[in-house]
Amino acid sequence: MKTLVFCDFDGTISRRDVGYNLYHHFSGGRNDLLLPDWKAGRMSSRECLTREAEMVTAKTEEIMAFLDQFTIDPGFPEFESLCRRNGVEPIVVSDGLDFYIRHILSRNNLGHLHVLSNIGHLDGAGIRIEFPRTNRECRRCGNCKGEIIEEFRERAGEPVTTVFVGDGYSDVCATRAADLLFAKKDLARYCLEHGIAFTKFDTFFDVSRALIDLGHWRA
Repeated sequence: MKTLVFCDFDGTISRRDVGYNLYHHFSGGRNDLLLPDWKAGRMSSRECLTREAEMVTAKTEEIMAFLDQFTIDPGFPEFESLCRRNGVEPIVVSDGLDFYIRHILSRNNLGHLHVLSNIGHLDGAGIRIEFPRTNRECRRCGNCKGEIIEEFRERAGEPVTTVFVGDGYSDVCATRAADLLFAKKDLARYCLEHGIAFTKFDTFFDVSRALIDLGHWRA
């Protein structure tokens, strides 16, 4: 059966949450006041991200220089190679912003990856956010990962196994759409609280090993 693989970026492919740290740094921590309402579902990602971006006043070169401190999961390059050896193109799905995702991926020779995210425009004085995707039903997310997974499943035209790897509250909608779910940190806690089956992981080395051990892929 064909396999489709979807990976969150912030805190999953990247070792730290780039978006949160960017907003926190350039807002002087004021963005933290928004997070309880967002985590509780009282504020949508679109509203939260828009308000966070409005707090940022920084030159484009300052923002891009800030990104150079972020590294990726040490197991992700091998995971990406394993996917391709098994005829699978991993898809990066994020409720973050394209400019920092593509910058960090390119710096790690992964700029070829397919990225579905929100768009961040750097205008020389801050960040302006665009939400290019119209969610079908979801009112929680800016870029609903659950709906994206279902759309790819529908377009496949054949039975598929969907795999999702994530770490946080922005991944919640993906839990209802993925056949195989790998989770850590806040997403793992959410799954435990709601009785959702998942495989815990620390790095992508764990995900690679699990998919081989489960018989989905060849090493």
